[in-house]
Amino acid sequence: LDFAVRAADHDFTFVFAFDNGNYAVDFAHQSHALRFSRLEKFFDTRQTLRDVLARRDAIPLEERTRRSETICHALAQLVASSCVCDAYAADSGAPVIAVYAAMRSEVNVDPFVSAAYAQGWVVCFPCMVLDDGEQRACMEFYRVSPRRMAHAREAFLSHPLRRFSRDALESEGYEPVNPHDLDVVAVPLVAFDDAGGRLGYGGGNYDRLLPRLRPDALAVGVAFEEQRVEAVPRDPHDALLPRVVRG
Repeated sequence: LDFAVRAADHDFTFVFAFDNGNYAVDFAHQSHALRFSRLEKFFDTRQTLRDVLARRDAIPLEERTRRSETICHALAQLVASSCVCDAYAADSGAPVIAVYAAMRSEVNVDPFVSAAYAQGWVVCFPCMVLDDGEQRACMEFYRVSPRRMAHAREAFLSHPLRRFSRDALESEGYEPVNPHDLDVVAVPLVAFDDAGGRLGYGGGNYDRLLPRLRPDALAVGVAFEEQRVEAVPRDPHDALLPRVVRG
């Protein structure tokens, strides 16, 4: 947490700088009024995140496993019936599917991954990568074939928060995928609402990814029903996710 105070014409600005941007509170000396901007959204988001994660964590493991399988079945049906896969069938290509390795109490998409491999689809997983000399990591997707799944789990899938060298991953034989080449993206969620609002963990990785997808790509959220809220705190520029598979 960085804290700064600026003074100009008797107005004071207290700037709280977090990882995902600046959240400012302005104190106007003359009116003695506090004007909350994105800081108010930040605290609303933190509370929503805590509440939803508590509900998701409370789902018993056996029930969570069963419901994850149901969600994965619905997701596989959605992808198989989408126009994306129909178009690829015509030119004998394989759709490129972006998934994720579940952590904590997230929906486990392993059954969907198995179904994707059975269909011959190309499966990609996210990884936080860092170029030499860079300070900030970014999320990129890497192809993982069925025969390399065990190696990938050991190499990076079991460490979703760790930062990896791009050169090291490529030297291990993992091929990066351009977001423009992704046909389907399964988006992990913390919370969602019926208007298409979505809430992640705050890193902004999917906020940056979604606008880079092709217009015909299918982006679909994956969540348990307990993660649905009345309204997700969001800014006008936040990308909406109108389709969520939940169970």
